[in-house]
Amino acid sequence: MGKVISNEALSPILAFITKPDTFLIHNEYLGHCLQPQISLSIIPMSCNKDNDWQHFKWASEDQIVNMGTKRCLAVTSRTSLAPLTLSPCNKTSELQRWVCKNETLLALRDENLFLQPGSGWKDNVILSQTISTKSVWTVYGTRNGLCSKGYEALFTLEGNSFGAPCVFPFKYLGKWHAKCIRDGDTNAQLWCGTTADVDEDSLTGYCPVDGKDFRRLHLNLYQINPNSALTWHQARKSCQQQNAKLLSIKELHEQTYLIGLTSHLDTDFWIGLNNFDVDSGWEWTGNQPFRYLNWAPGSPSPESEKICGLMQSNSGRWVNNKCDEKFGYICKKDNSSVDVPCLDGWVAYAGHCYLLNRNLKTWKNALLYCRKAGGDLISMHNIEEYSFVISQLGYNPTDLLWIGLNDQKTEMYFEWSDGTPVSFTKWQRGEPTHVTNVQEDCVIMSGENGYWSDNFCDEELGYICKSKPLLSVLDEPEPVDPTCPKGWKRHGFYCYFIGETTKTFSEAKTFCEATKGFLTSVEDRYEQAYLTSLIGLRSERYFWIGFSDVEQPGTFNWTNGEKSLFSHWNSEMPGQRPGCVAMRTGTAAGLWDVVDCKEKAAFLCKQWAEGVTPPPVPPVTVPPPCLDGWTPSPTRNVCFKNFNEKYLKKTWFEARDFCREIGGDLASIHNEEERRAVAGYGDDFWIGLNTLDPEKGLAWTDGSPVTMYSCNSLFSFADYLFKTIEDGWIAYKSNEYYFSNITVPAEKAQEICRKHGGRLTVIENDDERRFLWKYNTFYGKQHDSYIGLIVGLDGKFAWLDRSPVTYTAWAPDEPNFTNDDENCVVLYSGLWNDINCGSLNGFICERHNRSAALPVAPTSPEPLGGCADGWLLFNNKCFQIFGLHEEDRKNWSDARADCKSREGNLATIPSKAVQAFLTVHIRSIPSGPWIGLNAIASWGRFLWTDGSGVYYTNWDKRLPSFSVRHFYCVQSKQITAFSTFSFATDAILSYSGTTISASGYTRYGNSSYSLVSPKMSWDESRKRCKSEKSELASIVDPYVQSFLWLLVLKYNEPAWIGLTSNLTNEKYKWISNRRLVYTNWAAEEPKENIACVYLDLDGHWKTGTCDEKYFSICEQSSPFSIYATTS
Repeated sequence: MGKVISNEALSPILAFITKPDTFLIHNEYLGHCLQPQISLSIIPMSCNKDNDWQHFKWASEDQIVNMGTKRCLAVTSRTSLAPLTLSPCNKTSELQRWVCKNETLLALRDENLFLQPGSGWKDNVILSQTISTKSVWTVYGTRNGLCSKGYEALFTLEGNSFGAPCVFPFKYLGKWHAKCIRDGDTNAQLWCGTTADVDEDSLTGYCPVDGKDFRRLHLNLYQINPNSALTWHQARKSCQQQNAKLLSIKELHEQTYLIGLTSHLDTDFWIGLNNFDVDSGWEWTGNQPFRYLNWAPGSPSPESEKICGLMQSNSGRWVNNKCDEKFGYICKKDNSSVDVPCLDGWVAYAGHCYLLNRNLKTWKNALLYCRKAGGDLISMHNIEEYSFVISQLGYNPTDLLWIGLNDQKTEMYFEWSDGTPVSFTKWQRGEPTHVTNVQEDCVIMSGENGYWSDNFCDEELGYICKSKPLLSVLDEPEPVDPTCPKGWKRHGFYCYFIGETTKTFSEAKTFCEATKGFLTSVEDRYEQAYLTSLIGLRSERYFWIGFSDVEQPGTFNWTNGEKSLFSHWNSEMPGQRPGCVAMRTGTAAGLWDVVDCKEKAAFLCKQWAEGVTPPPVPPVTVPPPCLDGWTPSPTRNVCFKNFNEKYLKKTWFEARDFCREIGGDLASIHNEEERRAVAGYGDDFWIGLNTLDPEKGLAWTDGSPVTMYSCNSLFSFADYLFKTIEDGWIAYKSNEYYFSNITVPAEKAQEICRKHGGRLTVIENDDERRFLWKYNTFYGKQHDSYIGLIVGLDGKFAWLDRSPVTYTAWAPDEPNFTNDDENCVVLYSGLWNDINCGSLNGFICERHNRSAALPVAPTSPEPLGGCADGWLLFNNKCFQIFGLHEEDRKNWSDARADCKSREGNLATIPSKAVQAFLTVHIRSIPSGPWIGLNAIASWGRFLWTDGSGVYYTNWDKRLPSFSVRHFYCVQSKQITAFSTFSFATDAILSYSGTTISASGYTRYGNSSYSLVSPKMSWDESRKRCKSEKSELASIVDPYVQSFLWLLVLKYNEPAWIGLTSNLTNEKYKWISNRRLVYTNWAAEEPKENIACVYLDLDGHWKTGTCDEKYFSICEQSSPFSIYATTS
């Protein structure tokens, strides 16, 4: 750097020293903090704030640098059990990219690998595929996750980098630095590199400090930055990093002074002038008063998107411009002295007293009246006082009231009539206008918001007076309203209580309800204004109100059940984080923040005042019909219309103005029903959601509350050009897509895609994701849809086509691996959600562009495999039954874990044949074994834990049932139907094997069986069996039924059994004289006058004429058979 600065400078104190951006990484389970070793391995150690080697900070959006070593947190590979280490920072390295999940989990970006301590507390920290209590990491000394100390660009001053942000760490004279340094600067000022290698690039700038290079005018300080090139929002942030604000100009001499500083500079400067509030006029950042006007001719220009202010260096005049263009900027530090205590009057507030008088007077006569009463026309000096005026003086939206602001002394320079400094303004949109042919020198407040406008002074209107306090009033205690409990304050129909003892949201809610009240709701802007005046100047940071998304994640509601009619979000709120809502104090007084519900804060209770009767529920009125071409909302008395003609296409600002000109506003969307209604328009459209004001949060242009916080709102679909081809696929860019109109399990979805020459879609970038989501929303069936992402055998997510996972778009708190069986992924509300592969969902197929689907290559047959000792092979799957001894019995979760440890899973029964196979092998077991069917993660919907589709079930009578006992897991009962049991149920498992004798008979139970060919009539079959000292088989229970059906399936031929009505006077009876207790007739069987019975390929019994030809099943009974016989 080396350049001598002649400007007067204050003592440099770094903003990031007073507000540290470094932190200790604390493991909640161990109670220790991460510390690198000399080997650069990282282990948990006792936390020590004085140890630089335990301090870390975010060096970029996804890199974490260690302050002691100046190296970045990294791993040796993208695999489970890879150790955590430190390596030279490299923005392109995928081994150094980190992301927070679920607030307190730290994962490698684009991987489901989470930071976790090793098995011993001094072992190296590693990556793990599993999440446990050991995986929780917080900023030491807080309950906040590491991203609460997230990266913030530190914009440089002067230097040769045009204001570019610092890069940490940077190398200077061969040494690495992770913070600003003074080395090599002739003035010993703090500076940084704006690239990683200053030795090579020589790109530097001074770090922002509290007071650097500010010029003084009276008690204000100014900093001119002509060599920077930043957007308006970046310039604002740079000023904030120096404990300053973008320039506001309140005085004529102030403007003159600044012209003298900038007239020789060949650049324009961002100043704090803005028009972010869509319902208000131009204003300065930080609620500085807009009392002095110095617009250039023709400014402000009418373009709606030009809402940020520039000062021209050559003339000092102001122009409006688009906020994202880059210019120099000017920062300012105001005199922070506090105004003298307030005046007295009729309604007391903060030492002042006020009177609202609707008797009509000119501005001059109103001023005389107020002065005769010992006061003056009202002056307002902050948001709290303004909020008091519109909430507690009986102000009505129809009022037109004189206030003390005027520019009668000096044209275009507004002053308060009481002589107090102008430190706050609240202009109407487009005001002050100051029409040239009318002397609009006096100011009124009017309208729903109580905003201000200049007006003809001789018009007779109401007015508000403000006067100095009487000494006796200052000493009097605050009046007590008898309709409220002691310590409560009355406003309107309600009483309010300020809870000063800090509590969690739940504790505060319980406290308020115990006082026969509730955590306060906010019904409108007037109640909000009252609450702001009540708590805005208090020392506590937060006050809980009764708003949260705890009951309905993603949608905020009042805890007392009131309908949401109003919201007042702070900057960057409500965001994507779930939580509870607290009202801010201080500079953001009254604005709402989403806060962790477990944090402790003060709170506001509310209850009906004594004697107040709640208003009756308004009668349901039929809304008037919508005009032709307009669509009614399914839930509100509003109508929607999409103006999609090409000649009507507009920018957002133009669209907003157009809607207002025809008596409406850009659409606001408050629930899923409305979202789907407007999505059906199937074209591009703007909606009214915006974050124009950087000091406030999300807002609808129509003033309705923001209660849903999905960040994937459907703003536009026009950018996606596609066409439909002959076979129904959609061609987009280089690929074709098929959107299903049915729901199936994942394996079936992939089968259908392959049948048509494609596969489940691979999503490679955000543009492709948005196209798929929006097409499905506009034109599809709006199902959640399977995509081609699955969890592989190594526990990592992978695309089915084996392409690398380079892009992800998980929904908040996903993937969460619920029940450890969510191995597939669906496109869900535009983002991704992991899910059990057996769930029924839509799907999206993808194939490369072609004029027609290519023929599908035949699928290679699965290779025949074998099973390990003790396992049973069936349908190319291996089965084994465990828990033969009492000490080996397990509950469902432990049984599944045991199966997984053997590289298997609890059994899935996809078909009647597998059911029969397993039934054969559990005959002698006293209680049924666990199988993989469960409803743990999907109440009321049973799924297989291995993700297979549920194509077959065999429920017992009256099952499944869902009672208050919550039975979720499934056992296979001895009679082979499925029964549900609780987690604590034990299962005893054993099985009887089958043996084949030399005679060709297979032993099962107490008998031996043989399937005999060739095909014969029933009588011939019986004779054949008798010739082998056997009889046509009797099927006396489901076990024998399953065993014999598997024999039939093996040879793929029906077979006669020993059931007939020929010999028993048309009553069906086993020829072995066994009692007919168990039957398995097919539908509409047995048929009349048909005597003989065979076992068909579908497993059911059917009657046939006795001379039909079938195979035969012969049975040799044990001489000790205990089967019951007829008497």
